[in-house]
Amino acid sequence: MKKLNILIIDNDSHYKQRLKDLLKAHNTTIIGHDEVRFADTEQYDLIVLSGGGIPDETGRRRSLLRFTHFYHDQIELVRTTKRPIIGICLGCELIGYAFGSKLSRRFKERRKGIFTIAAIRRDPIMGGRQEARVFQSNMWMITEVGEELSVIAASGEGAEIIRHRTRPIYGVQFHPERKQGGNDGPAIFRNIIRELAESASQHVAPKS
Repeated sequence: MKKLNILIIDNDSHYKQRLKDLLKAHNTTIIGHDEVRFADTEQYDLIVLSGGGIPDETGRRRSLLRFTHFYHDQIELVRTTKRPIIGICLGCELIGYAFGSKLSRRFKERRKGIFTIAAIRRDPIMGGRQEARVFQSNMWMITEVGEELSVIAASGEGAEIIRHRTRPIYGVQFHPERKQGGNDGPAIFRNIIRELAESASQHVAPKS
């Protein structure tokens, strides 16, 4: 696979450096969530929406549903760009929201650690796994996906990997940038990048 030019949109992620390390085989550029409207996003091979959340004056993360206007530029980017996108955690939720999915706060306190997800359908990004162990750090989940999206893997709490049916867009609820023992997330993330790169070279979106 060729080296890609990847744009990372940082939503004040705690794992920004880890994400850069995960993508070290490629050329990466990082911009803030407040720079999206000024960026020439179409020049990149891939756009990654980070996890995290836009903080308020006290540092508390603003939720997507209560403060949608803060995420407007990213939502519009998801809806309109022709570039491949991968959303991580909050980024996954932004993709879900952009295409009419239902988001629910599933946890009173942040769910954090290694958890199991299960494949809903056969897909090469799972690498032949029926189950995978991934690192989670979230309170919100996509509990119903919009018609334009399909679910590749899920847990009892909701969708864990989603994909647009006709466009090169994926979302993962987990954090592949957190590398630790027993975490399949980095391998799944690399499989998604490979799938998107191959699809782009063939000018064909992933199969629905």
